Amino acid sequence: MSISESIENKLRDYYNANGIDPDNFTCKNLCRCVNPGGYVLARGMQCHIGEKYGEKMRILVASLDCGDGGIGTIENRRNDVVSKAQKDTRNPHMRGTFKSLSYFLDEKEPSKLVHYMVMINTCKCCRIGSTNQMGYKYFLNCGEYTIGEIMIAEPEVILFQGKNSYVGCYDKLLPVEGIEDTEIKQSLRFFTHQGLRCYAVLCIHPSARFKYTKARIKFYDETLPKIADYIKTHPLL
Repeated sequence: MSISESIENKLRDYYNANGIDPDNFTCKNLCRCVNPGGYVLARGMQCHIGEKYGEKMRILVASLDCGDGGIGTIENRRNDVVSKAQKDTRNPHMRGTFKSLSYFLDEKEPSKLVHYMVMINTCKCCRIGSTNQMGYKYFLNCGEYTIGEIMIAEPEVILFQGKNSYVGCYDKLLPVEGIEDTEIKQSLRFFTHQGLRCYAVLCIHPSARFKYTKARIKFYDETLPKIADYIKTHPLL
């Protein structure tokens, strides 16, 4: 059994035990998450597991995106992500995601990179019929799911995309001592929980615009390559 198959089996068991079902999302926090703006809250979003995850550096992408309403199974989610990676017209979020992965995996082709990553949605519900991100408190309430998926995937590196993506596990993020470069120091942490210790990169969201555009370009063109080089030359034992 491959690493990806093992993770897929563990995730199914985890989802079944925690109410993340394609047909009946029964999140225990749903009563605390007020229905936003009259939209119907969708069922829990499944995780994308690349079929070659573990054959290179294990990268987990912790995303803010709503994932098309949370509809479908693990297989549906993987097929959707892989299919979009093979198209020439990729959205800004996924373009930035694949650019990030290329620094760590020494591969530039999205149709190949997609098979080496795990991608989770750090908010497990979203608005059916809307592609807008949920508010801060929804990501906070979903922190338990984020931590659960991270623990199952056992990544070496987590790429947290945007501030809300890590609010649910903020207390698991610790500073990396001994870094002199201020840009690396600002964005790099350790994720530590129950015996798992890995690098966590606090990324600007890859589709951030307007007043964040200049900072985003600098981060993905200059800062993130330096972070990747640091991680590759400072592997965790």
